[in-house]
Amino acid sequence: MTGAGAVGYGASRPAGRLITLRVSLLTEWANTRLNGVPRAWLMLEALVQQWRELGERVYPASLAPEAVRVLDGLDRRIELLIASGDPAVAELEDDIRSRLPADFDLTITIAPGLEYYPLKNAAVAVATGDVLVFIDSDVIPDPGWMAHLLGSFGRPDIDVVCAQTYVRPVDTYSRAFAAGWTYAPRHNEGRIFQPKKFYANTIAFRQEVFHKVGGFPALGCKTRGAASLLGQALGEIGVGVWENENAAVDHPPPSSYRHLAVRAIAHGRDQYMKHDEHRHIGGLVNSVGLAAGRLGRGCYRTLRYAGEIGLQPWAIPAALAITSTYYGFFALGGVLTHLSPEMMGRRFRV
Repeated sequence: MTGAGAVGYGASRPAGRLITLRVSLLTEWANTRLNGVPRAWLMLEALVQQWRELGERVYPASLAPEAVRVLDGLDRRIELLIASGDPAVAELEDDIRSRLPADFDLTITIAPGLEYYPLKNAAVAVATGDVLVFIDSDVIPDPGWMAHLLGSFGRPDIDVVCAQTYVRPVDTYSRAFAAGWTYAPRHNEGRIFQPKKFYANTIAFRQEVFHKVGGFPALGCKTRGAASLLGQALGEIGVGVWENENAAVDHPPPSSYRHLAVRAIAHGRDQYMKHDEHRHIGGLVNSVGLAAGRLGRGCYRTLRYAGEIGLQPWAIPAALAITSTYYGFFALGGVLTHLSPEMMGRRFRV
């Protein structure tokens, strides 16, 4: 990934002229399998509300003038492209359409057998937008998410921009994940910056840049890690990935303790196979070592941010136990992969 002073792929674009952009919203339907369709309805409701606000030119006060120019020039029709590996989603099409206003052009792509990242690529195959906005079916955008994310393209040096992902802390279980898991607690200093790590659950591209790098890379037996590989590919063509803190989405914690275990084991497997899908001692050391390091980070964050996320002192031991359980299963995923890489490549497809 390029550094903070990098020149973007589209840096030659003039900054002051009105840019007319057609927007494609792309979502996979795979996450509804574990996090439920009702959460996807909340996501769609937020998309509709925020697009309506843009149409009425109800913008966040914090938008920069160049962001406002972009939003003023948006095409008033928007694409919503849903890709699913489960043919049963076709039964929901009428329900989905009933939740959308007339200015949403809906396309549902059925691609049996495809998983998370390949489904994103399948949705892109039928997209016509100038800007491709990926949003997962299980995240819920904060107010202003769409305005800030799309408005970022008012800067000619920005070709790829992600939102901030966090877990909304509402009870002890979610607070454990809000501080101790992959995502840092919600913060907002109004920055637009190039992060060390970014996530694909909410990210927008100029379409020519996404096609230039060939989309999300194939992962073999793994189910995660394509965002990091994509970041490397973007860096090779001189494109930096930016994050807009004013845009944010609420990511759910694992929906059950079974989901926690399965996701953590898959996480450990993917870390083991990061560089080699065959049995190798380096993979075992890497996956178990990372689990220990992430556990330490999670415990530190839990203690540091307990007050900010509403974690009462008497609930801290329970939160630490939940974090420890997740990373215990993470380490187990690495151990199981060392015992049978072939079996682990077929199982835990989350």
